[in-house]
Amino acid sequence: MCVPNRHITKFTDLTKTELLHLNRTVQGLQLLLDKFYNPKGYNIGINQGGYAGGSISHLHIHVVTRYGTELGFIDIVGKTRVLPEGLDSVKKKLTKNVNKFLNKEFFENFK
Repeated sequence: MCVPNRHITKFTDLTKTELLHLNRTVQGLQLLLDKFYNPKGYNIGINQGGYAGGSISHLHIHVVTRYGTELGFIDIVGKTRVLPEGLDSVKKKLTKNVNKFLNKEFFENFK
């Protein structure tokens, strides 16, 4: 999930600099996720307001990996989710490596 530093609730309130930074952040997160999880696609969505699914009044962007085989027999019939890797492991891996992708050079060298 990406959020602007400034508290805003509308996408149209983003400044040019904020818009560029947020979108570049999404690109960096995709590169990070590509390296460790090799997704087949992404859902990238903006939540703006409670009716759009936002639980807090703050603009945010979701970056969701997609694999094409997410729903299977166990998910549908067993109403059970199979996680190939624990969430603590995912958090540790991404936290350890995020600065390799989202760093000063990544943002400054954007053409």
